[in-house]
Amino acid sequence: MKLKLLFLVLYIFLSNTIFSQDYNVTFNSVVKWPGKYCANIWGFAKDGKEYALVGVADGMVVMDVTNPASPVFIQQLTDTITNLWREIKTYGNYAYITSEGSTPSGYGGVGIANLTNLPNPSIPFKKYHGDGGILNQLKRSHSLHVDTTKGYCYIYGATGLANGGAIALDLNTDPYNPVFAGMQTARYIHDGYVDNDIMYAAELGNSGITNVRVVDFTVKNSPVTLATFQTPTYFCHNTWPSNDKNYLFTTDENSGSYLASFDISDLGNITLLDKIQPTPGSGSIVHNTYIKDHFAVTSWYTDGITITDISRPGNLVQVGRYDTYPNGSGNGFKGCWGVYPYLPSGNLLVTNISNAGISMSQDTGKLFVLTPDYKNACYLEGIVTDSLTGQLLNGVDVKINHTDPLNSTLSIYNGNYATGQVTPGTFTVTYTKSAYVTKTISATLTAGGLTIQNVQLRSIASLPLELVEIKAIKEGNTNKILWSTLNELNTKTHIIQRKDGANSNWENIGEVAAAGNSLHTLNYEFVDKNPTFESYYRIKTLDIDGSDFYSNIVSVVRPVNNFRVLNLYPNPSKGDLNMQVIVQKNQNISFKVLSNSGKLVYQQISYLNSGYHTVELHLPESLSNDNYLLLIDNGTEVITEKINLSR
Repeated sequence: MKLKLLFLVLYIFLSNTIFSQDYNVTFNSVVKWPGKYCANIWGFAKDGKEYALVGVADGMVVMDVTNPASPVFIQQLTDTITNLWREIKTYGNYAYITSEGSTPSGYGGVGIANLTNLPNPSIPFKKYHGDGGILNQLKRSHSLHVDTTKGYCYIYGATGLANGGAIALDLNTDPYNPVFAGMQTARYIHDGYVDNDIMYAAELGNSGITNVRVVDFTVKNSPVTLATFQTPTYFCHNTWPSNDKNYLFTTDENSGSYLASFDISDLGNITLLDKIQPTPGSGSIVHNTYIKDHFAVTSWYTDGITITDISRPGNLVQVGRYDTYPNGSGNGFKGCWGVYPYLPSGNLLVTNISNAGISMSQDTGKLFVLTPDYKNACYLEGIVTDSLTGQLLNGVDVKINHTDPLNSTLSIYNGNYATGQVTPGTFTVTYTKSAYVTKTISATLTAGGLTIQNVQLRSIASLPLELVEIKAIKEGNTNKILWSTLNELNTKTHIIQRKDGANSNWENIGEVAAAGNSLHTLNYEFVDKNPTFESYYRIKTLDIDGSDFYSNIVSVVRPVNNFRVLNLYPNPSKGDLNMQVIVQKNQNISFKVLSNSGKLVYQQISYLNSGYHTVELHLPESLSNDNYLLLIDNGTEVITEKINLSR
């Protein structure tokens, strides 16, 4: 199993430069709605025409997207409710719309639109509030899904009904007038997929209990739980199975979350196979994924949309991406909300919630029409062993040396590794592990093909470098890395490498000249002035002949409540200050500016989620040019910075 891991919330521009390129997806057009949020998106096709059904804060907009370069407005359906959350699904010629909002009298219900007469803008539209055993009880609800095989609509997260679980509505007799059929009340369901009476429910928020529930809904008034399991970050937002129902793909709607794949062929032994993120280190939030043939098409808020080849569920390979939010990656509910990949033309319909998040009431929601080029992944897999003992080696860093993103991985406990990329051809592949000689060999990759490459690595124990000890210690806001060598022969440079979290990428952060030749103990040290909360270190030693050797890995993990200021600029300032702040626990941070006399002249309090943030301070025009003291305080720790105001 290979885990492509991306880390905490981060506006690091270098990372964005590497991972934000668009590829294998073509832009056609964008429709903007100033002052209007866009929520989820669905599609509809009839009589050779294609339509976008766009969830917006005040209803549903119908757009003709038959010509992807020039969408045409048809109609907007409203229900007197203004609410950000809208979810839409179709059954036959009917669209069903949920909302978290309700009227002043408490009514919400499910909107039903009859699309039979499109493109005629006169669209019959009504609200269903419940019948039979739930007569007039269906108010706010979060999402829905339609079992098109059996003709049932399932409503999720309804307020005051089914414990927030699933409500089944029979559409078989008259899709415009659903009939209540039963409900599942085990736990709150945020979203879910149902086909042929089998539900894969995403129970967001039940950390430590269950996040996904597989339910047999054959008997609508007595559904049966078949299995439960947890997703990687315990916050499952949506689910979608493979076409053969042997695998389930899930998304977790929290910072640093994943698209994950599970083997569900045996419900008694559900197994996590792989997980992937588009921007390592950014902390971006995944939203919805949909399976089309052997691809997962996924909306990912600040990262736009991604296309992942799922042909080998234990080796997920990203093969396409389009970033609808070019302002950067990172945490936050801004950018891409939803994507619809099922139009007959193959075009993608994509909605952006807004440019700056739900706190910006006048921000612009957008509808994108994109054309994907579904490329098959090139797979590289194998086993890494010790060349002398045959021991299976875990933690081997495997990297395909090409510009495609996400084409590196680590081998696991049984020596297996699995990676890949979208570009075919012959490339060098580098295998690196501490205490072993790095090996670089070539591999030929083919589109849709699997290349098996088993590799043996040579231990450096008998080579001309003996590393006695390496350790990393915390000293104030810095980390000190200490290491000792007993023998060195023709050594050139010790390179200090760090990665932020156990599974992000290694980067060089400094160098120390090596001894060249030495037969006695030598002690080295290096100070990392900008460590993160979880910093891993190793020493890469270069020999004069070009060989390289790696030390063991050491780490420093800082307390949960700490926060750090990584950078403060510009300083001197004309009044606008920026700083990069990293926090590990959601908390309020106070930014206070004091004069030389100790008088408070400016204060700003920001609530920051765990991760990296760029914080902006705008000092009053009334402040005179002088030196000031900036106090950054989370209630338990205070960081002090000197600033100079020079307008």
